[in-house]
Amino acid sequence: MKKNIAVIGAGLAGLACARELGKGGHQVCIFEKSRGAGGRLSTRWTDRDLNPPVGFDHGAQYIHARSPSFSALMEAAQAAGAAKVWNGRVVHLAYGVQSEEQPARSARWVGVPGMTSLARFLAGDADLQLQKKVTEVVRQGDTHTLKIVKTDGTVESRSGFDFVVSAIPAEQTAQLFSAKIDSLADVAMQVTSEVNWTVMVSFANRTPINFDGAFVADSPLGWICRDSSKPGRAAGERWVLQATSDWSSLHKDYPKEVVADLLMDVFMSLIGKQIEPLDLTAHRWLYGVPSNPLTDRFFVDMSASVAACGDWLCGSSAESAFSSGEALGQVLNRHFEAQLSGSSA
Repeated sequence: MKKNIAVIGAGLAGLACARELGKGGHQVCIFEKSRGAGGRLSTRWTDRDLNPPVGFDHGAQYIHARSPSFSALMEAAQAAGAAKVWNGRVVHLAYGVQSEEQPARSARWVGVPGMTSLARFLAGDADLQLQKKVTEVVRQGDTHTLKIVKTDGTVESRSGFDFVVSAIPAEQTAQLFSAKIDSLADVAMQVTSEVNWTVMVSFANRTPINFDGAFVADSPLGWICRDSSKPGRAAGERWVLQATSDWSSLHKDYPKEVVADLLMDVFMSLIGKQIEPLDLTAHRWLYGVPSNPLTDRFFVDMSASVAACGDWLCGSSAESAFSSGEALGQVLNRHFEAQLSGSSA
């Protein structure tokens, strides 16, 4: 008998897990509180009417693929037109001194026309329930019921789930399950996520900068990128400025307008130019990358019929999140198959 499974969170981990469970023939429903899939693999669209649309990759900037499975996914996404290799000129900056171009250790993959395109490709035809935040998971007999709050404030319940997978950050996992399933909450409470501020800025003309991306040392900014230099992007000049975790933590509660102005000043100082932006905005990732990820790869409590996957269980990279979800889905498929075989014997 195939299972009815709820996956909470449509980031890379949740999508990878759902894909594997779908291969096993199970009925999977993915619940995501945001307007689109991807999690930190996200794009902020500012004009969807153009072709390609105008936007900023304000989360993950690019992806390295080193494992055979993840490399195969990137190649499949490329064949489908959802991914390409970004060959931008990347350097290091420190004390105003610029290094030579830093070759990538492996290809820098990006989604086309935005990073969120990779999430849409991975989601495929999955049952993806967007703008639905799961606020409670209740075990009733052999199944779970989910309490869900939609963006308009209305509340609904979905019942009959044989298994629930949490694919959201550690802090959110701990909060969601703390009153019901101690085993999962206890593990999640061991991990802390870093706050990360990101600024998105557009200019009227191309900036006089001879690189497309830079890792920055000894600065409130840790990474700056000419986002419009990535393949498949709309015309224009757009930059993404990402603050360090230390600076972001110190300024965690600052208004986003203040953060945007502060980091814009840092950017102007770094490049030695004063250029008036066309548009400037900031976004705070309250739960960015995990600062102390575990080494478990995933978590499963078969007796409670719950599991968790994500980079907080095995690393801080996009590939780690994918591998966590993929491995969990494969383990659950084997477990469910063994259950079926046992009941048929």
